[in-house]
Amino acid sequence: LDRAGFCSPLSFLYIGCVTSFIHHQSIIGLRREISSAATGRPIQDVIQTDAAINPGNSGGPLLDSSGSLIGINTAIYSPSGASSGVGFSIPVDTVNGIVDQLVKFGKVTRPILGIKFAPDQSVEQLGVSGVLVLDAPPNGPAGKAGLLSTKRDAYGRLILGDIITSVNGKKVSNGSDLYRILDQCKVGDEVIVEVLRGDQKEKIPVKLEPKPDET
Repeated sequence: LDRAGFCSPLSFLYIGCVTSFIHHQSIIGLRREISSAATGRPIQDVIQTDAAINPGNSGGPLLDSSGSLIGINTAIYSPSGASSGVGFSIPVDTVNGIVDQLVKFGKVTRPILGIKFAPDQSVEQLGVSGVLVLDAPPNGPAGKAGLLSTKRDAYGRLILGDIITSVNGKKVSNGSDLYRILDQCKVGDEVIVEVLRGDQKEKIPVKLEPKPDET
């Protein structure tokens, strides 16, 4: 599928005007996942294109052949470090979900559980599916609700914390699942977190809060 992207590569200015370039692109894949360079948080359901993205392209529109917006050019994976490789765009539906916050507040405030969790591989080695809570600070939403952190006993033996297996009835197999569910929630929402605690399952209500630096 042919697509076009508008941009101002490398922020070039000519006679006081921004020069725009049109790149004819093709959609390579959908529902890809990349990580934010700033936070490490996964960005899900992105569009993969063959766009050549330079500094300045990020934030430019990805249009279809009729001129309709379908995404926002966001990042590139380039093994060589040059502006060629695999490009990624955030879908317009995702943008629509946050644009009101950007217009009203100038930023996006996302809800959090307030936990640190183990790498997915660590949980897989335990032979279970879910997200292992490493730390649930007592002043965070999960800690206030009573989720248990991983710790060591007086003899140095590891005592596993809660393993989150679902949120609001939606299965959580890994960290990406957890982020995907939370991205559909709002600050102030109360969610039901199902955890595996030892060999027992428990359902715990947790009221989501904003990140401390987003209040």
